Amino acid sequence: MKVFHGSYLTIETIDLSKSQPNKDFGQGFYVTKNRRHAEDRAKTVGRKHHTEGVVTEFIYYDSSFTERICKVKRFATYDEDWLDFVVTNRNSLSSMRDYDIVE
Repeated sequence: MKVFHGSYLTIETIDLSKSQPNKDFGQGFYVTKNRRHAEDRAKTVGRKHHTEGVVTEFIYYDSSFTERICKVKRFATYDEDWLDFVVTNRNSLSSMRDYDIVE
C-alpha cells in the first residue's frame, strides 16, 4: 500500500535519529495512508522552515513486517488502550519503545 510522509524536504533515507521524542506513538518515523493528511502536515512544517513542504511517498508491504520479524502494536479503534498509549508517550521521559511499528 502507498503511505505518505509530510515534511519540509524530500526524504531519501529514513533517519530515526532526527525524530523527536514524546510524540503520540513514540519517537519514530510517521506515515499516513491519507495523502491529504501528509499534504497538510507538509504545509505546516514547511512554513516553519520557510519552504513549500514536500510529501514523500513510500510503498509499505505488510508482509515484510510480520510479527515474527517486528514487534507490532495495532489499535483497532480509539479506545482506552489507545489513549493510555498516546498519553504515556506524550508525557513520559521514556516512551513505549517496545514496538517497531505502531498502527
